[in-house]
Amino acid sequence: MYKNHRVAVVMPIHNEEAHLALAISRVPPLVDLIIAVDDGSIDGTWDRLARIESEKLVRIRHEKNRGVGAATKTGYLRALEAGVELIAVMDGDGQMDGCDLPALLDRAISGVDYVKGNRFLHTQSISAMPASRYVGNRIFSWLTRKSARIPSSLDAQCGYTVIRRVALNRLRLGDLYDRYGFPNEMLFAAAAEGLRVESVPVRSVYENEVSGINPLTAVPTILFLIARKNLRDRLPFKNARAAFASQKRESNSVK
Repeated sequence: MYKNHRVAVVMPIHNEEAHLALAISRVPPLVDLIIAVDDGSIDGTWDRLARIESEKLVRIRHEKNRGVGAATKTGYLRALEAGVELIAVMDGDGQMDGCDLPALLDRAISGVDYVKGNRFLHTQSISAMPASRYVGNRIFSWLTRKSARIPSSLDAQCGYTVIRRVALNRLRLGDLYDRYGFPNEMLFAAAAEGLRVESVPVRSVYENEVSGINPLTAVPTILFLIARKNLRDRLPFKNARAAFASQKRESNSVK
C-alpha cells in the first residue's frame, strides 16, 4: 500500500535465472502484489521462481515464448483482476532501482495516467549506458515522441512505468504488439486515447547482464511500428474514428 493506493508490479521474465532473485529483491516493500510472468524461459527461471518465498508473489508461466509485450499484457490483466489502483512494470533483469518507484507512483497519484521512467533525465544512468544503446534509444525516443505527439522529454524504450487502473482499462491491450517494441505501442495507444503521459528520472543498474535484444530484428521492428503509426494517422477513417471517440467521451462526461 502506498498513500492509500494498492500497488502491483508486473515483471516480465525470460531466461533470467541468474538475475531473478535480485530483480524481485529490488521491488520495494510498499508494493502489494508482484506478478512475475515467465515468458517461456528455457533455463532454470521457472524453478528459481518457484523457490522464492513471498506472500506477495504471483507466478504465471507462458509455456512458449510470446514476447515481452505479451508477458506484460498477461501481467496487466492479472493486476486488473486483483483490483489494484496503480500498476508498475519492472523488468526481470534487475536493472531497475526500486528506490525510484515512489517518484513514479507520486506522479500517477497526482493525476498523470501513464508515467514513464526516463534514463536520459538521470546523469548517472546516461554515464553508465553503453554508447550504442544510448544512441539507438535517443533516436527511437525522438521518433516515437514525434509520432505520438508527446511534447516533453521521452525515453521510449524504458520499460519502467506506472499506469493508473482507470487508464489501463481504456486501452485495447489485445491490439498491441507482443514483442520488443511494446513500449512504443503503449505510448501510441495512450496518446490515441488522450491519456496524460509524463516522465520521471530513473536510474538503470548495469552489472553483468547480457542484453537479449537482437538489433538486427529489434531495429526494423520498431521502425515498422513507428511507420505504421504515422500511416494510420493519415488514413481518413482513422481520423474519423478518433473524432467520434473524442465526441463520445465528451458526451459521457456531460452525463
